[in-house]
Amino acid sequence: MTQTKSPTLSHSDRIRQLVQTRQKMLSMPAEQAMAAILDHPQPAALVHSFPEEDLHFLIHDLGLDNALPLIALASNRQWEFMLDMEVWKKDQLNYPLATTWLQLLLLADPDRLVKWCFDERLEFLELYLFRNIELRVRESDQFSSDLEDGFFTDDDTYYIRFVDYPVATPESSAAKARRNEMLHLLLRRISGFDHPRYQGMLSESVSLIPVEIEEELFRLRNVRLAEKGFLPFHKAVGVYKPLRPGDLSARGKKAIRPPSPDDPRFPVPQFAATFLEGDNLFVRALKGILYVHVIQQLQGELAGLCNQVISADQAVIQNRNQLKSVVCKVSGYLSIGLERMTESTVNKKESMASDLLQRHLLADIFRNGFGSALQLKWQATRWRKESWCQSQQVDLTFWDEAWLGLLGGLLIDRPQFYDPSTAGSMYRDFLTWEEIEATGRSLDQVIALDQLFRDMAVPIAPVAGIRRLTYKNLLLTLWVRASLKAPPIDTVTPTLAVPLSAFKAFYTGLWTDQGGQRIIGDGKKTEFLDWAAVASGRSPEELSDRLGTVLEALFDEIERELAPVDAGNLDPRHVDLILLQY
Repeated sequence: MTQTKSPTLSHSDRIRQLVQTRQKMLSMPAEQAMAAILDHPQPAALVHSFPEEDLHFLIHDLGLDNALPLIALASNRQWEFMLDMEVWKKDQLNYPLATTWLQLLLLADPDRLVKWCFDERLEFLELYLFRNIELRVRESDQFSSDLEDGFFTDDDTYYIRFVDYPVATPESSAAKARRNEMLHLLLRRISGFDHPRYQGMLSESVSLIPVEIEEELFRLRNVRLAEKGFLPFHKAVGVYKPLRPGDLSARGKKAIRPPSPDDPRFPVPQFAATFLEGDNLFVRALKGILYVHVIQQLQGELAGLCNQVISADQAVIQNRNQLKSVVCKVSGYLSIGLERMTESTVNKKESMASDLLQRHLLADIFRNGFGSALQLKWQATRWRKESWCQSQQVDLTFWDEAWLGLLGGLLIDRPQFYDPSTAGSMYRDFLTWEEIEATGRSLDQVIALDQLFRDMAVPIAPVAGIRRLTYKNLLLTLWVRASLKAPPIDTVTPTLAVPLSAFKAFYTGLWTDQGGQRIIGDGKKTEFLDWAAVASGRSPEELSDRLGTVLEALFDEIERELAPVDAGNLDPRHVDLILLQY
């Protein structure tokens, strides 16, 4: 009886299977993903197939100590990426972190670590030893007892002592103990692996020029990371250089690589793509792309763009939630860029956006989207310099909470969207074109109100004893004063506030009864508009067009806060919308 042999998979089929397996595992919780990897028929091959970025994030999700089985299975290339990401602080080696990662690699696979250090990371190890050991070579006529305390040896010739930490604290003492334990084990392993090379390594480590070695290691590290989008800061920050839609066409069309399972750029990082959520135009446009090789190229671009943004923001990203926030930011500005580029398109917007993704680099679309936010910032900055508020030295708190938040988000280096509902900080990156447009409309209203105050030639007199001044209580108080025919504000009348007794007469005439409820009728609103028009030299129609929404909201707020209050119960301490005094 003959047995049926299982068909042999082609190279492309094996790659496809690995991609599908990785995608499935990256969507699992970290602990389940590691269990699935270890249960795989070829766990080492599967781990080696992971892009370095994806494996790095998975290891941090697990926790470094829990991830030792994965670290042991990782390839030398993946180990190198982990060290590149972890042990540098700007342009200098972070030796405590280097200790942590050498200890992890030593626990994961000590024999491979020793061979890897000799074959590929010798200069790194020698620089680490230069900063952490003292070396004495005992001469033939010298006794070991002649050496100071603390030295130890494997061969009675090369004696080593660990350098002390400059500042003694409980934390530094614990770190020193961990370093000493790790170095004892590592040096013993190296000595047993190849003792003559061990002696040569020790001699070289104490005679090298550390600045030159560190500079070269940093340069090589940057070259490796730049291939994945982790550019040096001065280059990465170019991702925030704005592009207008018209500039994109001048940059030419990007090349879409034809499908090839033997492409050396495989595997494509997929962790970033797993966090694409929501219903923005970028996500919808991706769904409209049918070719797998195009999707894979876009996944690679997306991962590289996220890495460039991480470098530009100088952020430390080590877990899923941190990466998810970066992907959300990048996806948002990509969507805004696509919305801006398809603004004139009424139908088939998603189809056009899909074509744009295949025509232009994602980084260029991102820059286009971020440029929309920058235009708002530039508009706010120009206005602020020449504004009536600035000339009167009025703080931004004048614009009340919502507009204060909006302006605060626009006047920083990288503009952000003011969202009071956001947990923690009330600022976040813009996510949609609608947020750009809404912020632009609000900024236009702020500028229009500021111009109204300028046209009214409003002086800011001392407001002793009055709570904070806002555009709301200033505008309404000026109207009340005009309605009551109060004298102009001058040295004789140095305060804006209206006496409570005079205001009660105005207050009584403010309301119209509508079904048992007090409202501000259209007559009073027209009266307000006519007053503002005369005071500013504008037409009522112009003011209504530019500020109608703001003024309606202001009258609605008066109704909510004051309609239930009888004139006899008015208390200046509890009235925010009108400046009152006893």
